[in-house]
Amino acid sequence: MDAADRALRRLRDAYGAGHVSTATLEVRTALALSGRAEDAVWDLPRWRLFNREPVRALVFGTFEWPLDDRGRWTIGRSSACEIPLLDDAVSRRHAEIAVRAGICLVRDLGSCNGTLLNGRHVTRARLRRGDVLELGETELRVR
Repeated sequence: MDAADRALRRLRDAYGAGHVSTATLEVRTALALSGRAEDAVWDLPRWRLFNREPVRALVFGTFEWPLDDRGRWTIGRSSACEIPLLDDAVSRRHAEIAVRAGICLVRDLGSCNGTLLNGRHVTRARLRRGDVLELGETELRVR
């Protein structure tokens, strides 16, 4: 089974479980079939986890950005980002946060300085309460 087939299977399962809408399924199926399987499924849950407190917010100093049970947020220097950061070491579109089925994930969007989670470079990772996300010189706490 190749990457596209695995992605289509995960999309089918996520759609059946109600984690993605019909419109999202259509867009992501096109991504998988065009050879971008990882982009189609990067934020879908791989397994069910029980008895875990979901991530509720990202905190920086006195600023707090609440996260819903489902959705996507872009973090970066750009004012178009849902979570804008005033840090010259942060790219315009630095990272993306996605929450689906109570699971919160972060994905680096090809930033120059990278994304660190608890001091380790990541391109994609799961966020848990208590984690520290470093973008440039900015430390965001996961609550």
